[in-house]
Amino acid sequence: MPPCPAILVLLAAAVAPPAGEFVAISPADDRPVGLLLKLTPDVAAEFGTPAGTVTVRDLVALDRVGVSAPPLPRGPALVTTAGDRIPGRLVGGTGQALRFRPTWAVGDWTVPLSAAAVVWLTRPPADTPADPAAYPWLADRRKRDVLLLRNGDVLPGTLDGFADDPPAFRFKPEAGPVRAVPFAEVAAVAFNPALARTRKPKGPFARLVLRDGTRLAVAEAAADAEVLSGKTLFGQTVALPLDEVVGLRVAQGKAVDLSDLKPAAAEQAGFLGAGWPWAADRSVKGTPLRLRTAAGEHTFDRGLGTHPRTTLTYNLDGKYRRFEAVVGIDAGAVRPGRAAVKVLVDGKEQPLPELARLGPGPAVPVRVDVRGAKELKLVVDFGPDGDVGADMDWGDARLIEG
Repeated sequence: MPPCPAILVLLAAAVAPPAGEFVAISPADDRPVGLLLKLTPDVAAEFGTPAGTVTVRDLVALDRVGVSAPPLPRGPALVTTAGDRIPGRLVGGTGQALRFRPTWAVGDWTVPLSAAAVVWLTRPPADTPADPAAYPWLADRRKRDVLLLRNGDVLPGTLDGFADDPPAFRFKPEAGPVRAVPFAEVAAVAFNPALARTRKPKGPFARLVLRDGTRLAVAEAAADAEVLSGKTLFGQTVALPLDEVVGLRVAQGKAVDLSDLKPAAAEQAGFLGAGWPWAADRSVKGTPLRLRTAAGEHTFDRGLGTHPRTTLTYNLDGKYRRFEAVVGIDAGAVRPGRAAVKVLVDGKEQPLPELARLGPGPAVPVRVDVRGAKELKLVVDFGPDGDVGADMDWGDARLIEG
């Protein structure tokens, strides 16, 4: 007789990890799993595990167990020059700063115009590129502030300030005097990138992923078992429930993203002609990196997008301890195909049989020892159907220092 549903629920509860657990990634080979008890600005963390309290130094990343990283916010949001994506509402501002109200924060934030890239006042169209530099309505207009009106018109010029009643932009078009453009007529505003300033801390800082899709860079990050706090890179104090955090990546620490490195060599060829160029932090189609995992579809903010046949070679100079990534067919593929993937260290293929015919299904975590190695080579070759549907993503592709 099969077990009753109630027994199945009890069995699942017995084997499921406790709610709120994180897995900690660091230069060490082990990856402790437990409740986060403490995080300090020097990127050390304490975890409560079945074996007791464990301290992790030189933290590289935290991933909440059983929870995948959501897509970028899909509604009105602020995009900063530091890459933050913060859902919320534009309230107003001055000639020097915005007043923006995040959906999950109490009160308004003051955001210097030099830290703002784009504010969406409406839901962006589904085909909007993730990178503001690729927005089609900003082509040839990148030395100006630009308003995208809800009727589709584009108005380049200079933002002169804000009006309050009704909420409006004081805007000087390229031709004509300053005039008020009501928020109700505007889909998005993009700010002159020539005036952009991104002030990164000298040391490590955290990049957070929240349950609602927020991406937020935080300096001086600290946490206890309930609250994570810190400051945004534009100086706004932040305190949010730890339960809202699904991922944390340490920038300027012990990990180097491959997307920040220039390959020593990049070779590409298509099955029937020209190939798809590899991409940094995007799929070859220009979309966010999305992979199917055991926890669901996961959106990776950093990594590589490739397509058969692609070979990327990186000089290591013996500086790193480990290469790691999550590798699989992009979840956006309409007809997922297969590809043959190899990782070579100093010309020697690594024993990773799961990559030989990688296709539909969960992506494969890869961890390769590269201590003392001079060269890392990533190869994506044709599968049984050539290169059809074989957009191969390398999520969180990074080198970790020893």
